Amino acid sequence: MRDLLFFPVSAALAAAFVYVALEPFAERLPSGPVSGGGRNALDVTIAGAELNRFIVGETRGATLDLMRPEGDEPLLRIDRAVADYADPRLGTHLTLAEDLEYALESRPIEVVIEARSVGDFAASQFEANYFAKLDGQSGWRQFDLTREFQPYTLTFHTPRRGREEGYDYLGIRPVTPDKHRVMDIRSVRIRSTAEKSEPPNSPSTGPLP
Repeated sequence: MRDLLFFPVSAALAAAFVYVALEPFAERLPSGPVSGGGRNALDVTIAGAELNRFIVGETRGATLDLMRPEGDEPLLRIDRAVADYADPRLGTHLTLAEDLEYALESRPIEVVIEARSVGDFAASQFEANYFAKLDGQSGWRQFDLTREFQPYTLTFHTPRRGREEGYDYLGIRPVTPDKHRVMDIRSVRIRSTAEKSEPPNSPSTGPLP
């Protein structure tokens, strides 16, 4: 008689544990590379919950928090400590999937970042770098922040792709002269501004003419 009760109860408990672990009604935040799937790959906006696709990078010198202001869309808060690095893949960044790399190659593009400074250790400036490959990146461009959200535009002519498919990357970081600095990002828009054309000889030396 005990066996008749034990096995059904055990099965029910196991099913309950699996159900709780899977959290079928919990919100699944987007993660991983940004893809153009289901939208125009030549004009992609990352906003709201999709800002969760940002990652910290290997330096671990920053924290990322997806904030949810009451009655408003989520925004991303970056709190960066003093940590120097040149490669944007080592710090806070977005990864752009192969379909976006293919769509945006050899094109003049705009990256419009909607950002602000925030908190007691508010960043007065931030930097952004569009990275396609080591010899094909915009370099770190610096922008002055305000306490109100403003759009900041980085322009760049992407290089030709190599033989193999890969990723592009967008690094964004608060400028941190000492201790740590904080900024918010409300959206990032990456769009092509013209047809494909021959990239400049030195695509990483500066903005478009």
